[in-house]
This record gives sequence, C-alpha cells and structure tokens, in this order.
Amino acid sequence: MDGKRIDQDPMQMPTWSLGMAMAWIACREIKGASDLWREGLEAAWFADEDLAPNRAFRHAETTLRSALESGSIAATGLHHGQRAELTKLQWQDATITFGWEEKQAYRANGEPSLEHRATDAAGTTFTAIRVNRADVLTLWPAKQVEQPLGKRRGPKTNKVGAVEEAMAAYNAAHGDLRSMGQEEMRTRFNASRETCCKARDRVLGLVAK
Repeated sequence: MDGKRIDQDPMQMPTWSLGMAMAWIACREIKGASDLWREGLEAAWFADEDLAPNRAFRHAETTLRSALESGSIAATGLHHGQRAELTKLQWQDATITFGWEEKQAYRANGEPSLEHRATDAAGTTFTAIRVNRADVLTLWPAKQVEQPLGKRRGPKTNKVGAVEEAMAAYNAAHGDLRSMGQEEMRTRFNASRETCCKARDRVLGLVAK
C-alpha cells in the first residue's frame, strides 16, 4: 500500500508507508487496518462504492501530519535515490501530493498504484516516505477491548476470557506480551496476577484452552 510492499505480517514490519500509518490511525485494530492496507491507497480514501469520503481516513491524515509537524514522529523519504529524514521544520511547510509508483513489478496485475510524496519549501521532493511502525503504535495504540458495565462479577472463567481478549489485542499491536511482568499485567488488564498469568499462557498457546 502506498508504495510499500506488504510481504510479511504488517505488525512485524519495521517501517510503514504514510498510507499504512493513516490506515492504522483510522482503525487502531488489525482487521480494519488490514482491509484498508489490502485495498490500497486509492480505495482507502472512500468509504463505499458511491465514493463517499472515508472521514476516518481523512482525519487520520490530518492527525499524522500534525504529529510530523510537531516532531512527535519522524519520517524519511527518498531523494535522488538516497534516504534522508525530513525534519519537523520541513514538514511545517511541506506539500503532500500523490504520484504513481515507479516500480510495480511485484503487483499481480502489473498496474501502478498511488503513493504519497512530500515537497518541502525549497522544492525538494521525497518519495517512498516511511515512518517507524513502533513509533506509530506508541502514539496510537490498539483499541482496548471494552468491557460491559453494570454487570456483576461472573465466574473466573469469564474473567480469564475477557483478559484473554484484551491481551490478544495488545499483543497483536505490540508483540511484547511474553516479556511483560506480572505487576504490569495486573495494572494494565485490571485483573489478579493469577488470572493474568493464566490468560497470557492461553494467548501465547502455552496451555490448551
């Protein structure tokens, strides 16, 4: 998507294109972001077949642009074949446009796809713009699984199941559940250490469900 070949698990890729980052910010969960990544940048701008604007994706573009201008996140781009970082001052005056990929041989249909380009105030144009995936997930973490309110505490098995869901979502976004300490798990997932340990073992496949 957006000039970035997705040939591995996106949550393990070191860098994302601007379009991939916008898709994540718009959805903040794997399935929704994956749908946009698969459709490509052209389709991500629209919400349906009637070409209604995808407001969440457009808002994500504004959000990411603000983070780049403030220096909260960094991005690099190619200029004359060399990769360089665009400073926050460059982003404050940069113009983001779209262009066709120069190389698209890896695409099954051989057709080009749109990608973001940035031109700074000096007229320097950068292509193949990339941001660090870990930085995106830090600024815009995965949505937490919402728990129903106003219900009495159920059996322990239900509690473990709810913690499992929250852990699965967290691990998909960050991938560091295995190394998390018991006290950190207790605080983050609002459950006892014993419950957290049981849930983590099931999420990581250490015990049978």
